Amino acid sequence: MIKFFRKIRQKTLTENKFGKYLTYAIGEIILVVIGILIAVGINSMYNASQNETKIKAILTQVQQDLITDILDAKRIYNTYIEKDSLFQKIMNDSITFEMYKKNPYPLPITGNYVSFSNKKGGYDRFMNNLENLPEKYNCLLPYFNTLYVEMQNDIDDYNTYIKNTAMIDGREDLKTNPKIADYIAGRYPEEAMEYFFKDPFLKNKSIKYINDLKNISYAANDYRIESIELYKKIDSLLGKTPIAYKEPLAILPEKDIISSFLGDYKDQAKALGATSSLSMESEKVVLKSLKNPDTKLYWHKDDYYFIKGNGPIFKLYKNKQGQHIIEVSFRGTNTKFIKTKDI
Repeated sequence: MIKFFRKIRQKTLTENKFGKYLTYAIGEIILVVIGILIAVGINSMYNASQNETKIKAILTQVQQDLITDILDAKRIYNTYIEKDSLFQKIMNDSITFEMYKKNPYPLPITGNYVSFSNKKGGYDRFMNNLENLPEKYNCLLPYFNTLYVEMQNDIDDYNTYIKNTAMIDGREDLKTNPKIADYIAGRYPEEAMEYFFKDPFLKNKSIKYINDLKNISYAANDYRIESIELYKKIDSLLGKTPIAYKEPLAILPEKDIISSFLGDYKDQAKALGATSSLSMESEKVVLKSLKNPDTKLYWHKDDYYFIKGNGPIFKLYKNKQGQHIIEVSFRGTNTKFIKTKDI
């Protein structure tokens, strides 16, 4: 091809046709420029395709990290539910020494240290590739900022608080009773059990611990909700949004499970009329009360629900009489609401 153009140039010059040569030269330059632009365009398209493939792989890793974090948040909330049940018994003095001797270890609930550690491998890779980020993925940046920057401070603080309570404060018991070592070793001498059972500060210690556990539980649950939103947003951008999300991404139970609980409720301990109601609004379970703002309930597992922010444990279940109950546990108190149609 090059020889072909060279022959044309030489022929034009030998025939002294400068005007035609100039026109030809300009045309040749234009062809070269067009060729360069095409090559640049092809290279740009290739690079864009490569960037798209890379970002998709990174976002898939982000989703895998989110699933791990969601499951860990559920683990922490499971611990909170278990400890809150024991905490209520401690606060209400409903544990006898005979009951305690049959199952001695759980009573000092402050000895269980849990922490929430979110995964950041995918996030770090994403942030390191911002220069090559296709524009359509810019909408993810606010989600990342919420999860990995704004919420991180609370998570770090609450992890520190419960660590100090469980790991540092709990060690003080080792200095006050020589039988504690045997207790920790699982031999449970009666002297050590009596130390915990008759500890005048047991309630104080339990309140401090359950408050710290509650804080990290709800920080993890808030992170869990935002993680699910981010997961779904990534699915949408990758064009693989499913019809319905199941565990562990579900924040609503099956409709046939929740539907029978919808309706008006009254405080089981008071002779008042309906004081609250449960409804479904825009695919969300909403608890309405005469005294409090509308509360959105998020499904945890089985009968348990939670709300965003620092709040109580909600349990929706049927009692032995088949009545629908909303049970609210918070700070050692337990309030039950019964569906008015079941009374």
